[in-house]
Amino acid sequence: MSTDVSDWLAAELPGVTVLTTSVDLFPYERDASVVPRGIPEAAVQVRSPEEVAALLARANAHRTPVYVRGGGTMYAGGAVPRAGGLVIDVSTLDRLLEVDVARGVVVVEPGMKFGALLAALEPYGLTVGVVPVTAPAATVGGAASAHALGTGSPRNQSFADEVVGLEAVLADGRVIRTGTAAVAGAGWFQRYAMGPDLTGLFLGGDATLGVITKVALWLHPLPERRTTVCFGFPDAVRGAHFVLALQNAALTRHVWYGAGYEALTIRARLPAAGADALPRFCLGLDLGGEHALVDHDLEKLHTLARQHGGRDFPEFDAAYFRTLREQQSWWYSFAGYFARSRCALMMSSLPTDRLPALLATVDRQRGRWPHFTWGGAVVLCRRGLHGAVIAFYDEATQWEAVQPAVAACGRELVEIGCVPYKSGKLWAAEVERCGAYHGALRDLKARLDPQGILSPGNLGL
Repeated sequence: MSTDVSDWLAAELPGVTVLTTSVDLFPYERDASVVPRGIPEAAVQVRSPEEVAALLARANAHRTPVYVRGGGTMYAGGAVPRAGGLVIDVSTLDRLLEVDVARGVVVVEPGMKFGALLAALEPYGLTVGVVPVTAPAATVGGAASAHALGTGSPRNQSFADEVVGLEAVLADGRVIRTGTAAVAGAGWFQRYAMGPDLTGLFLGGDATLGVITKVALWLHPLPERRTTVCFGFPDAVRGAHFVLALQNAALTRHVWYGAGYEALTIRARLPAAGADALPRFCLGLDLGGEHALVDHDLEKLHTLARQHGGRDFPEFDAAYFRTLREQQSWWYSFAGYFARSRCALMMSSLPTDRLPALLATVDRQRGRWPHFTWGGAVVLCRRGLHGAVIAFYDEATQWEAVQPAVAACGRELVEIGCVPYKSGKLWAAEVERCGAYHGALRDLKARLDPQGILSPGNLGL
């Protein structure tokens, strides 16, 4: 450990819980991504927002790099301490602060895990609008910082769209509240109030502009009924046309989760079936809401699927999708299968009509890099899709070899019209190529973090 960091932590913040041994720091070297590890000099398990503010103020004065870690489920490298320095572990800030049923808002600390949050809201008959696919271990602050999506995205789009406001600490230790809570005593009830939307500065920012210490989210009633259905299509083109039609008809209103699967993923779940008998693309939908309204939408969805060359696909629903949704076993499960010891996941946003191009990219990766196992899937949103290209590899023997494959895949996805999502460090090179956009990010970074201490390397900053 650097004596400089240990000296100022001990002398200036003697009450904080500091981890310094190699054994204690080992869990902070990586997240769930393929991004190379970083070795921090120290980690601090914070106990209050005030402690976060004090840490940032002193780190800023000493020009010590600071990274933020919640559940470590990020698959784009945002929590990896590439520049060493200090890791602030916010998983210990895990309290539910307020459930305001009248305003329809819940306020939590960033380290609260989604499982605990959902359990706390269930007695009220309420839930939050979007729950990420990494929900069993993911924290609310991490979901805000990394633009999470998952259950609720077809109805509500992304996690960021469900945020009412935030409390965040800037690089110099100043504390800011956004939305209506910027006015003392007003509390959180609207995101868009006076002036521009400062909440958005910290959503998807991977802790490059500030450290989130409180999150206010909209509340929604728990659906009284849930059911799943799967449709199979002869090819991705007709599958994409069906998805566009249901999105344009607002038939996502009762869809809490939707995932699309390509041919090899389908075959992996139904190995006994002949390949010729299986569709080339499948869309699984998890619907929830009032009984009559769900039945109404189900009938419309079946009709719409037939109009686009689709058929009911109950075999896939029974073998995989229904169990996935009922057990809420979200962790990367939309890929359809696991293989080897680890996966490198490239997540991007894409317009729905680019679905065939995404799946064609997956096939090309299989041809170019056959020593890895490749998977492809999409997650349905109210508009557009989020597409995942996944390379499964053996961590012990193939980690170095998979790096150029992942980089090449990222470049190709951008070339076909996909946009980096959950950028972290995995997509940093592609974000940097976004000219004026990245220049504006650099300008914001220079104003809010002139010493450049917050999460160096994330978003190419």
